[in-house]
Amino acid sequence: MFKKLTTSFLWLSSLPICMYTLITYLLSYTLIIEHWSAGFIMMSMPIAIFTCFFIAVMWLFIRPSRAILPCIVLIIGYPFIQRTITFHDKNAPSKGDISVLNFNLYGLHAGMWEEKGILKLTNDCIDFISNYDADIECFQEFYNSQYIKGFQTIRMMKKSHPYAAIAQRHGADANEGVIGVAIFSRYPIIYKEYKKFEQANNGYLVADIKIKDDTIRVINMQLWSMGIRVGRVVGQMKDNDYTDAKREGRGIIASLKKGFERHRDEIASISRVINNSPYPVILCGDFNETPYGLAYGTVRDRLKNSFEEAGKGFGFTLNRSPKWVRIDNQFFSKELDITSFKTHSEIPYSDHYPIFSSYKLKNKRQPSM
Repeated sequence: MFKKLTTSFLWLSSLPICMYTLITYLLSYTLIIEHWSAGFIMMSMPIAIFTCFFIAVMWLFIRPSRAILPCIVLIIGYPFIQRTITFHDKNAPSKGDISVLNFNLYGLHAGMWEEKGILKLTNDCIDFISNYDADIECFQEFYNSQYIKGFQTIRMMKKSHPYAAIAQRHGADANEGVIGVAIFSRYPIIYKEYKKFEQANNGYLVADIKIKDDTIRVINMQLWSMGIRVGRVVGQMKDNDYTDAKREGRGIIASLKKGFERHRDEIASISRVINNSPYPVILCGDFNETPYGLAYGTVRDRLKNSFEEAGKGFGFTLNRSPKWVRIDNQFFSKELDITSFKTHSEIPYSDHYPIFSSYKLKNKRQPSM
């Protein structure tokens, strides 16, 4: 009798879990709800998928016929598993490829250089980006100083990448301090456009780049930062400071709510730039969002994701807690083929890891303007 009751309870628990997982799929497949609450549901997808997998394994041992439902749910969600882990082996850029580096520089640790080891970290980062072999380099939280020797980053970058599109800051000196998004190119930039998002220092930068007889559009963007510091909550819990941990936890939820609302509006403007582009598009940026969110899904409806098409492993890009997430991305349009992708998890110079991709144009074209 007890065994029968336990089995019935487990089955009744399995049904809502499978249903919830299907709801996360529905939201991410169709984007039918743009309310901020959908962001929380979509973000929970990895947990839902893992729970379904656990349930399927459990039923295989208890009553195999009941494992069919969670297995079907897992099969339906296979495309979302591709967003999480891939096993491609495209690691060999060839001659004539268009190579692109994307890197959130964390402002080159501006304001923290007096701390032990930080100044060396910053100098190593500047050396890395100015000598990296990529045709196009896209940065978020870019830093430049005309007045501090060794930090004239624009001048140093232009030695190898003479063409630049840099976010125009308002104030006494537009090229001083943490500038935001920037694009450096070995090829001529024939058009540039910058939009700063409302009530934020983030935005997107467009550069149309002439590569021999062809032109591509590169979009560099940084969405609203959620401001989540999971490490603080963990530290407070370890110190038995549960009151501050609860307060920090509530702050995280509030930040996520605001972030989902901002991302909805920000990605709508970027979608228009993608849709109206007369050229093949490469989009780079810090999404400040996991691959299961509204912003990622909206862009993925229009462009292919470089990690999904050519990556290997999980491709985590955050160099701080929670480390096991991928929030930096490159996307590309159907006129391009991807030939390689790499997450430089060995580069510790920022709180993000740089990502690199190389592409090849499928069909040469030059639209009339």
